Amino acid sequence: MADFCKQCSTELFGKDFEDFKGITAKEDWAEGKAAVVLCEGCGSIQVDTDGACISKDCIEKGHGDIHRWT
Repeated sequence: MADFCKQCSTELFGKDFEDFKGITAKEDWAEGKAAVVLCEGCGSIQVDTDGACISKDCIEKGHGDIHRWT
């Protein structure tokens, strides 16, 4: 089954199917850590707790200004 980050899912299907939501735990995110996943749209990336791509160097060029590192 193909999995997509929040941005790719929304761009391709008009809806976020939340494939990667929760993969990065809130506790890890608070420590500056993010899970590495394979999005079918943008490749090997890191995602935040909502499953959004936060990798500035992904195939989709980081999806614009959507970078939520805290």
